Amino acid sequence: MKAQEIRETFLNFFAQKKHKIVKSSSLIPKDDPT
Repeated sequence: MKAQEIRETFLNFFAQKKHKIVKSSSLIPKDDPT
């Protein structure tokens, strides 16, 4: 099983349980001076 297949299976499982799938985003805020 390839990584993309694992990701799709994981997301599909939670989508079937009525979880909302949201777009990925960075944990570091844009233009963070630290």
